[in-house]
Amino acid sequence: MGDYVFALTASLIVGIAVARYLGPEMYGIISYAIAIYAVAVIVVSLGIDDIIIRDMMQQPEKKGIIQGSALFIKFIAALIIYLIILVYSFFNFEGNKLYVVCIIAAAVFFQPLSVFSSIFLINAQSKYTSIARMISYTLSSILKIIFIIVKAPVIYFAFAVFLDYAVLYISVIIMYKAKKYSIKGWCIDFDFIKYILKNAVPLFSIVMFYTFYQKITVIMISSMYSDYAAGIYSVAIRLTEVWYLVPAVLMTALYPAFINAKKVSEEEYHKRIKNLFYITSFPFILMAFLVTLLSPFIINLLYGEKYIQSSIVLAVTIWVTPFILFYTISSKYFILENKTAHLLLRSALSFILAAVLNFILGKYYYLEGFSISLVISAFISFFLIDIFFKDTRWLFFIKLSSIFLPLIKGLNLLKKDKTNP
Repeated sequence: MGDYVFALTASLIVGIAVARYLGPEMYGIISYAIAIYAVAVIVVSLGIDDIIIRDMMQQPEKKGIIQGSALFIKFIAALIIYLIILVYSFFNFEGNKLYVVCIIAAAVFFQPLSVFSSIFLINAQSKYTSIARMISYTLSSILKIIFIIVKAPVIYFAFAVFLDYAVLYISVIIMYKAKKYSIKGWCIDFDFIKYILKNAVPLFSIVMFYTFYQKITVIMISSMYSDYAAGIYSVAIRLTEVWYLVPAVLMTALYPAFINAKKVSEEEYHKRIKNLFYITSFPFILMAFLVTLLSPFIINLLYGEKYIQSSIVLAVTIWVTPFILFYTISSKYFILENKTAHLLLRSALSFILAAVLNFILGKYYYLEGFSISLVISAFISFFLIDIFFKDTRWLFFIKLSSIFLPLIKGLNLLKKDKTNP
């Protein structure tokens, strides 16, 4: 967890400095390119990461086949997706935007190396991945600060983003070798590739739609309005997305424990899920409320007057975070229960709603419309939808109680204090 706190802090501080230096238009170009990369890297991952971990835990004797086959198919996917991005970019962009998109998107070739980190996760050695992440963030942050000092153009910052991902995955490989793990025994099994792709189709679709939901707004703003507008929106959504990582980190760390709890008993397994909702929900809601109240002050303090339009975006989009928390916890439950159809429905619905509402509300209400559409689509897709299905209705009521139960308990405590001075 410490590495994520460090990474979030460094990324936020340096990101603020970069945004202030580049200005809304150039920062919008960087944000657009990162959004394209985010979509590309999900396509390259093929949705097989959780399957790899699950199969390596359940069939340790096949680790070589699993990792070798996964690495091969991911590299093929990286090559195909990058060629598509190159062709699209050459026909649609020019100048800085062309170069920035092509440079940052090239980092997709490092994503297949995430296969090496899976061994750390299943052996409870995630600290080594954490060390690699801290190294990459540190070097990237130093590089960006140097570029600001020397007043470098936007292309240099694109290289810094590229190197961030490169150093991360290269560091993971170094840690892999340092712990005496070996690629000896790794091999490509085309039957296993067919199996994993077949099983990954639902998960791939889920992750793809979910990523589109998160990144489609920046892409649409840039296309419908300008890179300047994308920059204004991006600084606010960056502050919001910082909070997305908290449940993601939590569930990555707890996923093996959930698997083990399910092996022990269904009661213990469901108890852990319920407790996680109760522990995490109210703090997120309280945080969103405070950020909404303080959004003009936060934006002006961090980014300056030229980004003041971002305050309304932050005040609205911060309310997405509780629903992202619900989605992240629920997604692991659905995967373990082999109920990927539920996940696919939620992810697809979130993307479709976001795209449609962006087009309607964004067209008439500018950045406020894009922000509202993000929250509405999350509320429906990650919270309200559970009530319509018999096997997920219990999740809806747990989510609902996790929101209001702490508030009710707090009010009861206040009443007791008043009656017992």
